[in-house]
Amino acid sequence: MEPAGPEPLSSKCSSPRRAKQVMASAFNSPKSRALEPSGAPPPPPFGGQLPPPVLPCRVQASKLELSHGRGAGSSVSISTTTTTTVSASGTVANAGKTSEDPAGGVAPPPSIPPLNFNSQLSMTDLVEEQLILDPNTPRSPKHQMAEHIMTSGSTAQVMKRHMDAVVKVFATHSKPNFTLPWQRQQQFTSKSTGFAVRTDDGKRWLLTNAHSTTYHTQVQLKRRGDDEKYPARVLAIGTECDVALLEVEDEAFWKDIMPLELGDLPALQEAVAVVGYPIGGDSLAISAGVVSRVQMTHYSHGSMSLLAVQTDAAINSGNSGGPVMNAKGQCVGIAFQSLSGNSTQSVGYVIPTSVVRHFLADVQRHEHYTGFPALNIVWQEMDSKALKKAYKMQPHQKGVLVRSVGGASHEAAVLRKDDVLLRIEGQDVGTDGTVPFRHGERVDFKYLVTNKHVGDTVTLGVLRQGQELELEVTLSHYHYLVPPHLREAKPSYFIVGGLVFTVCTDPYLLQRYGSLGGAPVRLMGKSYYGVKNESDEQVVVLSSVLACDATLGYESTLGIKDSPVVAFNGEPVRNLAQLARLVNDCTEDFMRWDLEAGGKVVVMESATARRCTAVIKEDHNVADEMSRDVRHQLEEWQAAAERAAEAAAAAGCTAGGEEGSDGEGGSSPSTPVRKGSRGDVL
Repeated sequence: MEPAGPEPLSSKCSSPRRAKQVMASAFNSPKSRALEPSGAPPPPPFGGQLPPPVLPCRVQASKLELSHGRGAGSSVSISTTTTTTVSASGTVANAGKTSEDPAGGVAPPPSIPPLNFNSQLSMTDLVEEQLILDPNTPRSPKHQMAEHIMTSGSTAQVMKRHMDAVVKVFATHSKPNFTLPWQRQQQFTSKSTGFAVRTDDGKRWLLTNAHSTTYHTQVQLKRRGDDEKYPARVLAIGTECDVALLEVEDEAFWKDIMPLELGDLPALQEAVAVVGYPIGGDSLAISAGVVSRVQMTHYSHGSMSLLAVQTDAAINSGNSGGPVMNAKGQCVGIAFQSLSGNSTQSVGYVIPTSVVRHFLADVQRHEHYTGFPALNIVWQEMDSKALKKAYKMQPHQKGVLVRSVGGASHEAAVLRKDDVLLRIEGQDVGTDGTVPFRHGERVDFKYLVTNKHVGDTVTLGVLRQGQELELEVTLSHYHYLVPPHLREAKPSYFIVGGLVFTVCTDPYLLQRYGSLGGAPVRLMGKSYYGVKNESDEQVVVLSSVLACDATLGYESTLGIKDSPVVAFNGEPVRNLAQLARLVNDCTEDFMRWDLEAGGKVVVMESATARRCTAVIKEDHNVADEMSRDVRHQLEEWQAAAERAAEAAAAAGCTAGGEEGSDGEGGSSPSTPVRKGSRGDVL
């Protein structure tokens, strides 16, 4: 139950905002409104007694003497002249005179006690059962109400107990170089937030954002108020949902830590507090706000639409991975992104606990992250009455029109083009593609699908030529032709004679052109709208042309770089591993690549290309002419071909033995199997 709130606050607060006995620290500017009962005047300062009067002091010019290291005898001295001394009773003494000791020297100035920073309050220290808030928290009446709910009374006491569970994450990243895929980009570091979470089976885990640990080489955690960093191990990274799972083995790290409990989805206008380490300081900061909206939102890191909570609490750089807490002290989500722009203000997004629980259940079920499923269809709204009549829909029926189905998915065997999707798991789908969510709320029908796991089945109600059908579909990932990310994998590549081939992905286009919109139209269209027709289909592009004898004359040829490869020596190219096998098995005098851009071709002599491959590896410090995943695929195909040959030989021997038993004698020769031919199973 939420604590009772105060009366409505005005836009300008007349009472003092600074809490009693609060001292400013070196890095924090505490800001807390000392809310009193309605109508009660604020308490008098200094315990109701007036402080001693402070009179102005006159300081005369003094001679300054400092020593510095620019040669012998170069020094400047400091001699202080008198200052006016004011007693507690207000009398003035020694005005304009120098204080001297009995020996005739100048008396030393009165001793000043040193500052004790340990006694000064930070943003998360309790002051009269209140928490000190981030000074950047907006000061609207709505935020003042949320601040009062989250930082006073029993709520503040509950949050205080869990503050040590919020840690600062220090990560070192080394991302791949997608244009030179055998190399890495320059190493960089990042700082973010994480927190300990309580699981049903009692495991000690920590959560943060996936983008806080992407392509990490080292992850360390620092507790609140501690100067020691503890190494952490990354157990799983959920790229689509932007959640990462960590663990720390050092027992000293877990001392006095009370993990957070995952709560339920917050209600609209519910007060929440974002806890983390935003940019600009090393201390834990809290920003209060309310829940503005709950809807399906595009996750920028994972390029997937999942349920998200929108809040007006300040979410800045460094807050990523921090918990968002409710008035009960429960974690209702993880801060992960915000909307910036000239026309937006205080728009932050939170990963809800339903998505976090899905991630944890996925890791516990499969011992690794498998992802979120999707329906591999392209659909259209059916708001037009004429459109409904054309597809034989009754007036009470609603749904969306299926325009295409991914050829590589299980949906292709169940759904058809021009089907009308009426229901998902018994929930009616609206003409705009939404389903009922909570009272007065609707969300995209993808919400029902993403609640499932990869490999689960879902029941679909479909209208096909005026007849209703109930169909079951096995869910899988969305089969993008150009993957939006690699899930922490290294990019694939293959080098032959100075030509560098790689798989077209969104990270590759982003590094090459700065944005997807800056990529060539032929690649941008495949990225936005391309869907696989076969499970192993890839867009293979000619990434670079390295100078050597084999590529002489192709360095300045326009249109060949980043062009998709259509065929090799007349054989259609389906993926990068197949291209590598075709090149390795080539016995012709020339190698020919047909490109999509302008129908151009690249031809090299086979002997020269193979000789220059070794030179390119030496000159560019390349360990292998192909990436590890491509070589592994070639080895699997080789092993499969050998097993097929052994099976064929065994079948031939059995047939020969049977013929001999019939009295025919002799044995029939078995048909030889050609390795690398088009008849091999890929």
